[in-house]
Amino acid sequence: MKNYKDYSSVSLGYSDAARLIMGSPAKLSWLKFGGDDAYSAYLVDEEAEIGDHYSLEFEAEHWIQIYDDRGLTFKVYAKQIKVYRAGNYGCIIQTIGRKEG
Repeated sequence: MKNYKDYSSVSLGYSDAARLIMGSPAKLSWLKFGGDDAYSAYLVDEEAEIGDHYSLEFEAEHWIQIYDDRGLTFKVYAKQIKVYRAGNYGCIIQTIGRKEG
């Protein structure tokens, strides 16, 4: 297993409201942060070891899209996608069975 910090991070965008919108085929949810800023997340696969200080915030199947104040900033396709959060800014997006879209 690889530590999540060994993976690359991806940009999720910027918000003046300290939150982004996550959408999947079945639901929408806020991705809240500790302040107005630019946000990123580690993009990991099923082999990643995720620290116990992270908690599962969102699960989706097939795809997930993330929007900031201006529009679509991130999209990924996978059999299953899990979004984990820690503290005010920590974020991990885990893909299981990732597909090219």
